[in-house]
Amino acid sequence: MGIAKFSATVATVLVLLSSGISASGFENSGVGMKARGMGGAFRAIADDWTAAYYNPAGYAYILDNQLGSAWAFVHHRDEFVPNTRWGGTFDRGVFDGRTNYNNHEILTNPSAGILLRLPVAGETVFGLSAYQRFDRNITWKLYEPLRAYSDSANFPDDQFGMNLDVVSFQLTAAKEFAWGERSAALGIGLQLQRADLIYTNVFFRRNPITNSPDEPLYDVMQDYPWDVITQWSRSDGEGWGFGVNLGAMVQLSERTQAGVTFNLPFPITISGTSQSQFYMPDGATMVTNPPLPGIIPGTISHLFVSGAVVRPISDFEVGLDLPPSLGAGVSYQATDRLVLALDGEYTFWSRFDGLDFAFSNAVGLAGPADTVPLAREFFTADLSAPVDWDNSVKLMLGASYDFPEFLAPEVGLTLVGGLSWDQSPARNEWRLTPQLLDTGNKFGFSGGGIVHLDRWDLGLVTSYTRLQHQRAWDLDMDEAFTSFPGYYQPQTFETILSFNYRF
Repeated sequence: MGIAKFSATVATVLVLLSSGISASGFENSGVGMKARGMGGAFRAIADDWTAAYYNPAGYAYILDNQLGSAWAFVHHRDEFVPNTRWGGTFDRGVFDGRTNYNNHEILTNPSAGILLRLPVAGETVFGLSAYQRFDRNITWKLYEPLRAYSDSANFPDDQFGMNLDVVSFQLTAAKEFAWGERSAALGIGLQLQRADLIYTNVFFRRNPITNSPDEPLYDVMQDYPWDVITQWSRSDGEGWGFGVNLGAMVQLSERTQAGVTFNLPFPITISGTSQSQFYMPDGATMVTNPPLPGIIPGTISHLFVSGAVVRPISDFEVGLDLPPSLGAGVSYQATDRLVLALDGEYTFWSRFDGLDFAFSNAVGLAGPADTVPLAREFFTADLSAPVDWDNSVKLMLGASYDFPEFLAPEVGLTLVGGLSWDQSPARNEWRLTPQLLDTGNKFGFSGGGIVHLDRWDLGLVTSYTRLQHQRAWDLDMDEAFTSFPGYYQPQTFETILSFNYRF
């Protein structure tokens, strides 16, 4: 088989089989062309500007200056079948038993970097880069209020959503230390991190007047939908933090290298503005012709059965505890053209226990919603979106094969492929939500090609990620959807385009 036919065949197989290099939790699946094509098995190679992400020590072994960028086009297409009919009795307005899909959109994830060899302390390599270390973007429409709520036609479509982007601006420095025919390198990346968060959710809150036997409608309001107030909330904010990315590489033999890394992001406090909409059950018959005395317009009892929509706006803060990670890898130059690599990563996801929103300075409340303590506390209460995650392991196996003179002496080709297994941090079926889906382990392949034109490297990588099907339960059945019961099947399609210029 000729070289051209062989390479075309391999590339086609890699594209058709490519599946899954997405990382656990909401960690980004990686940056760059070669590393992504090799399934992320890049810690012991790290021979382009993306070493800032995978192993900063790799900069020390790069002999030329580089300027590069990559664009990942990402499409999340997830399925969810809610199952919220607890006891087979109550219809909550959720699309039970129906296959739902997240809102369709194509997302872009850009990254870029530059590295320079400078005569500092002998010769030290410096670099500047920007990339997304953590990323989560998904929105669902899963709910329509029942007719018991008068303004249900205006209920928002962006109901269960999370748009989290954590961008790292990293200054990298690396230096090689040689002894005899062997050498090692150390690298450090100092990170300034910006986090942008848009979080939307629907909560089913128990009507506060059903908790007091002194309320005139206490007995009547024990049944759904009168006992439930639907709350839609949207929080939009940003925050800044710091982090450090440490790496080391060592030449074990003429053909073998090893690398270790430790990435430590510091907690980020995100602040901004939150708006909520509270949909009261419409008890018009009760209000205009009350079966019990005491339902008087302008009172708290009237407010919580009036069919009104209360729309407070508040400031908010939420802490984002990003997980550290520890990684190691080894690469082997099997032939002059073939490189094999194996990586492992351990991510401390137990550090992240969800999002706790603290609200303050609420405006937009009037009448008893503002003056009655019980009502004001209800409309300004802090909210929580907990998860129960454990630490996770990821294994990556990659290969690259070079064709130095693919079409002409100045045109080369590198084919890359990889396999990966990524353990889900979600060990508890009671703590899964539509915003933070990580329902099962990920398996798959990745593949692509890099064309070398003089000083230019142009790459294309494609991937498909499909998680294991998973069922979630609501443990306490408290109508607050601590988790969202149902059946999840997430999947992600990605195409990565990139370039690298060596000078």
